[in-house]
Amino acid sequence: MRETRNGRTRRSVLKRIAGGAAAGTIGVSSSIGFSGPGAADESEDHYHNPTGPIGFGDVTVLRTCDGTYYAYGTETPEDVVPIARSEDLVNWTYIGSAFESQPDWRDDPDAGVWAPTIDRYDGAYRLYYSYSTWGSQNNPGIGLATAETPEGPFEDQGPVFRAEDLSVTNAIDPDFLLVDGTPYMVWGSWYGLYAVELTADGRDFVPGTEFQLAGDMKEGPMILEENGYYYLFYSTGHCCDGYDSTYELEVGRSESFFGPYTNQNGDDLRELNEHHSGVSVLTGTDRFVGPGHNTAIEDDDGDWWMIYHAEATTEYSTRVMMVDRIQWDEDDWPVVGDGGTPSTESPMPVTGRDECDGESGGDGDGDDDTCTDSAQIDGRTVCDVDGDGHYRDVTGDGSVTQSDVVEYFQNLSEWDERADLFDYTDDGRVSQTDVVDLFEYVADR
Repeated sequence: MRETRNGRTRRSVLKRIAGGAAAGTIGVSSSIGFSGPGAADESEDHYHNPTGPIGFGDVTVLRTCDGTYYAYGTETPEDVVPIARSEDLVNWTYIGSAFESQPDWRDDPDAGVWAPTIDRYDGAYRLYYSYSTWGSQNNPGIGLATAETPEGPFEDQGPVFRAEDLSVTNAIDPDFLLVDGTPYMVWGSWYGLYAVELTADGRDFVPGTEFQLAGDMKEGPMILEENGYYYLFYSTGHCCDGYDSTYELEVGRSESFFGPYTNQNGDDLRELNEHHSGVSVLTGTDRFVGPGHNTAIEDDDGDWWMIYHAEATTEYSTRVMMVDRIQWDEDDWPVVGDGGTPSTESPMPVTGRDECDGESGGDGDGDDDTCTDSAQIDGRTVCDVDGDGHYRDVTGDGSVTQSDVVEYFQNLSEWDERADLFDYTDDGRVSQTDVVDLFEYVADR
């Protein structure tokens, strides 16, 4: 059922998880750590949770092509979205703030920037974020900021949508993903989890395409694609109460992105409307209280790792970053950490591989922006940027990005007339298989 390429599922390549979404929380953390507590062990074979830094609630993570990881979290008193960097997914160095100041499209002085999700899309780093006020339903929204490098600074692009635009309340906690080349936004907090199709440039929503994924008393949705399924992780319980928090992570899955999503008991997640009414995949312990608001990312060995925060630990009464491996049982359900609880000690992720093909890798792009060969086809300039005889740069802008995937998909019949140039899989024809191949090419650069 799984078709693999370079040790990855083809479907999983379509969604490089850098998701992570998070709760409407602000001001919970009082300080930023400059390195993770797990660094104190200094073992090459294993690490200790928490990894840190302190202050990275609702964490989202990105890997650039040179093997560097970047983490982003909910606004703190020190930063409007803090950023940290790591070479091994465990030891983190605090960098600074993604924003120089809060975005200006809200008129509420108490509103905060929460729960970001980060992706490399269409030639830029895109930070989608929640903009809301704690305990308020005053038309919250999800905004977009972009940058040329993962360290920013990020330039705000304004709202993608607000609650009133979709007639769905609490438009916060975004997770951005691509499904067969089409961008979607997943979001929700307490009043249902939803998804909506975005425009090709990812800056707006497509009216009338929203649909429900899960019921009430859930937040921070994150979708991971693996094993032929879409796995929907979400947080449930009460966050932000320190040692009294009851947060935990639950999961459901579907063979289709559009659902329905069911859990291990066969329950349709849309019909579950109470806290802790699903099946837990990660719950707290006396040492690590209230784990939740996760993202997931692959290491260089193809293993998935969950990055999340604990609301409190025996050492800290504040949110702290945690890392645990995701494994799979015989029925392909995820098993996180120490059998469903946060681990104290775990083997190190496999990291450090440079995939930039000689590029600097600082921007995570890997494009050489050189048109090795060009041609004019039906008045359109197309380029071969890597000299392999295939014209993957179908927009003719000198680089291969998500724009080319969209353009290719919209012109399949045109490319089929020149299969010798546009048949990337070399099966003698131009088809959806080549769309997937082109997307994988973009994702791997």
